Amino acid sequence: MHLKTFIDLCSGIGGGRLGLEQAGLKCVAYSDTSRLAKKTYNLLHNTDSEIFFYNIKKIDSSKIPSYDLLIAGFPCQSFSVIGRKEGFDDCRGQLIFHISRILKETQPKAFILENVKGLVTHDKGQTLKIILENLTASGYNTTYKVLSSIDYGVPQMRQRIYIIGIRNDFNYDISKFRFPAPIEKPDLKNFLIDNNIISNERLEILKYYLKTQTNKGHYTIDTLKQMEGKILDTRMNDLRIYTGKCPTLRAQRDGILYVKNGEIYQLSGYEALLLQGFPKTYCDKVKNVVSDRHLLMQAGNAMTVTVIKQIAESLLNFIKIKEKK
Repeated sequence: MHLKTFIDLCSGIGGGRLGLEQAGLKCVAYSDTSRLAKKTYNLLHNTDSEIFFYNIKKIDSSKIPSYDLLIAGFPCQSFSVIGRKEGFDDCRGQLIFHISRILKETQPKAFILENVKGLVTHDKGQTLKIILENLTASGYNTTYKVLSSIDYGVPQMRQRIYIIGIRNDFNYDISKFRFPAPIEKPDLKNFLIDNNIISNERLEILKYYLKTQTNKGHYTIDTLKQMEGKILDTRMNDLRIYTGKCPTLRAQRDGILYVKNGEIYQLSGYEALLLQGFPKTYCDKVKNVVSDRHLLMQAGNAMTVTVIKQIAESLLNFIKIKEKK
């Protein structure tokens, strides 16, 4: 068995795609419903010879070109009804079931799926159980693990579940698949290289957080400016301070701040892409072309490039060892 080509579903801006490309695979088709994400995707990647599918719910599998691997970072907006008999039919609208349908109808050799860590415990594990049962019914042996991006080449604490599947007829013992081992964390300062000094609007938001019951009397703007190299993260009514690492990038949040040269900066979309493993040459393609707000949102929704690259390399190595035997 050889993995050479892939399709990129729920593609976002192509973090998963780039990781697979860095592992030596070639994309033949992609799909996403966000026109803004597709615009960024097309700026970042050369898609000239590829087929674009807008909505995977409407994909006719017979129109998909031949491919070896499916990758998707599927959303899970309304999993609350999964596992309850009365609501199960409604779950057919969930994209994961359309991904399972496409897998069943096209039978690629393997797949890589990514989702939030909370999927593991959602509805006391019933949600994940049903998803795995659907993937098994589609013809695949599966395994999964929660990994953090900070262990795989970027200083971002981003925990995600990764589900790997190999088609049954290849007779691989998926229990012997080993996810990649952690590598040394790079220096955060190499990622915070933009010049996005905190705006007056964002500064007022920070001042508000400093006055909440949780933080009142603990910090001032001046004391924060003395915390060289620290990451400042405002969430709920809390101010969290990190050293040498960045909290999970999210699509919706006020924004992450950091201290450099005695000034407070706000994380830019360019830096967010770097923290998701996109090389500078890629980030340069969209800087000052896509708005900073949209880049921050899109980076927050993306897969971490370096994680996917290392998972793909582990999968390719697993296949290579099996083929030798």
